[in-house]
Amino acid sequence: MTHCPDCGAAIADGDTCRAQFDKLLAHEYAFPKAFGAVHHLTVAAYSLQHPRGYSRDAIRMWRVIIGDALDGNATAADFLQRARTQFGGGVRVREPGAEPPDEWPRTWSMTVADVIGPAGETPDADHHIERVRRWAESIRTTLDARVPI
Repeated sequence: MTHCPDCGAAIADGDTCRAQFDKLLAHEYAFPKAFGAVHHLTVAAYSLQHPRGYSRDAIRMWRVIIGDALDGNATAADFLQRARTQFGGGVRVREPGAEPPDEWPRTWSMTVADVIGPAGETPDADHHIERVRRWAESIRTTLDARVPI
């Protein structure tokens, strides 16, 4: 067992947080209801917990999107529009070598590993949506307590 240096998740030997994230994405693609409801939160949550190499503007955008989505003020379509507007043309989301702010958390109360359904659970959209929303809320709570916007 190892721990992710970005989010602190316990990861089985030979596995990675990125592989866990890819499993979440595959689940969302298999259940369109889940994709439409929380895909924007899945991407933002994972990116906020693994911010190395992303611009501060991208980090800020994901954080705002999570808050707005959880408060009912933004949809998945809004997220896509904001991203296209903010990062169109020559503006990039990726920033090679970029590190998160010094005060950025390296451990979280809930990670991508916690969102994956337990072994033996029959996957379904409703449980997935509920777990992703809890994950996003836990990130918002942690960041609001530790990192000013």
